[in-house]
Formats: sequence, structure tokens, C-alpha cells
Amino acid sequence: MTTDHHPIDDALRSDRPILVVEDDPNFAKITRKRLEMNGFKVLCAEDGQQGLELCLEHQPDIVLSDWMMPKMDGVELCQAIRRDQRTHHTYVILISNKADTGERVRGFDAGADDYLVKSCDPEELYARLRAGLRIRTLQRELQRQAWIDGMTRLYNRAFFYERVEAELGRAVRYLDPLTVAMIDLDNFKTINDTRGHLAGDAAILYAAQSIQGSCRDSDIVCRYGGDEYAVLFVNADTDHSRSVLERIRQGFKTRPFIWDGEVLEFGLSYGLAQANHDNPQAPDAFIGQADAALYEMKRDHKVPTAR
Repeated sequence: MTTDHHPIDDALRSDRPILVVEDDPNFAKITRKRLEMNGFKVLCAEDGQQGLELCLEHQPDIVLSDWMMPKMDGVELCQAIRRDQRTHHTYVILISNKADTGERVRGFDAGADDYLVKSCDPEELYARLRAGLRIRTLQRELQRQAWIDGMTRLYNRAFFYERVEAELGRAVRYLDPLTVAMIDLDNFKTINDTRGHLAGDAAILYAAQSIQGSCRDSDIVCRYGGDEYAVLFVNADTDHSRSVLERIRQGFKTRPFIWDGEVLEFGLSYGLAQANHDNPQAPDAFIGQADAALYEMKRDHKVPTAR
């Protein structure tokens, strides 16, 4: 068997690993070494059940799974991966000692993307993996486009909701702080009504850039709709979140929005909610709590106490 190196194309590189699920320790060791020599990140599982647990935890781009295994075989693993929303796009390659058509059909019917025999040349394995990575790269790009707001290039509401759900679960599990902010522009309607929709669009973009520029890379900033925004402050409490939003509010005053040579003034109102570890909220309730605090601020013109 050849041991030539075939480095991954930079366009196909991913932070996510390839998961090798194999109950034969010698075959698993050899496969892992070959993949790592060719630039792949690798995780290994000894059976299908452990493979599923690692798949859900690390969400690999590709699962390379043996067919015959204890506890859960490759077909059952593939079916479980397809059932879970977090992993249903994972590229699954089943490996078996058999090469008959009936077994291949059964594997494809279970949701496998590809099929290899254990005796295949490593060159074929690398080629199939590169093909899988090309598909995953395309899928991620299509999904990224579906999650991006066309005007502001911030994340959209659909993506934000998914991240809120995921981060709530993580915050409760590890007892990390998590704060959500709902944001609304003050006096935006006046700009839209008196200066037109082009000025209104420019104001929305200005606000989006101001909000994103003040947040950390780990925070999730989205355009929630119209002149509303939302921020998920990951691993941050309401004190931190409030200080960021107050800095943005002051920035609107020191660096005002200018349209056609004229300063057009508008402000920002917000509401905050912090995840409750003792009584976990559903995403709707978590966001709704911040939304209620937002309208309390708009009504009273003051920062409300986080609930």
C-alpha cells in the first residue's frame, strides 16, 4: 500500500475532525495514522454507541464507520446520525469486508453517503474523503448564505434562534453565564418617514456596524427584523452586556449618523435577560424576557433591572 502524502486543499480545511468508528484496534490505529499524515484531524470510537456520542459532541464533517460492530452497527449509527438535527448533514462513509450489491444498497438506504471495502487502496480512501469534504464545504456555504441578512451581513433571526437554543443548553450544562439582548432603534421611523427608505436603510446598516463592532467575536449579533437587533452574549452576565450596550448608545452621540451632509439623530433601547441555571428557559421564553425588558426601557426611558 502506498504511503504518499496528499495534503488537503486549503479550501477544504475544516476545524472539524473526521470520526473513525472501528472496533478493530489495529485497523483503527492504522487508519488514524494515515489520515493524520495527510493533514486530517481525527477522532476514534471503539463502537457505534461511542461513535454516536462523539458525533453529537464534536459534529465532525465526516464519519468513517465500520459496518459490523458491537452495541450499534454502522447502519444503526448512520440512521441515528440522520435522525438528529445537529448531525443530519454529516457525510457518512460505511466500510465493510463485503462488497456485494445488496449490502451497499442497504447502507445507502440507511442514509450513507458512500461505501468502501476495507481492502481498498489508501489512495481511494483519500479521494473519497476529499469528495466528502467538498460536499460539506458547499453545504456550509449554502447554509451560511441562508443564515445571513442580505442588507447588514449580520446573522438573521433563524440562525440566532438556533444558537440561542444551543447556547442555552451549553450554559446550563457547564453553569456558564449567558445573556441575551433585544435592541430597537429610537426615532428610526422619523428618519424613514422624512428622509426616505434609502436613509432608513443606511441608518440600519450604520447601527448594525456599530453594534457588531462593539461586541466580541464570540458574541452572536443578528438583525432580528426591521430596525430590531439581537445579541447573544456568550459566557457573559448582564453587567458586561449592559456596559457594551451603553457604550454603543454613547457612540451614537459621539459618532452621529450623517445622511446627505445632515446629522440625523436616533437612539437605542434594549432589554436584557440572563439564563437561569436553576430553572432553564425555553428559547422563546428567554428571548421574550429580554423583549419585555426592551419595551419597559422604551416606555420609561431608563435601563430596567434584568429579570
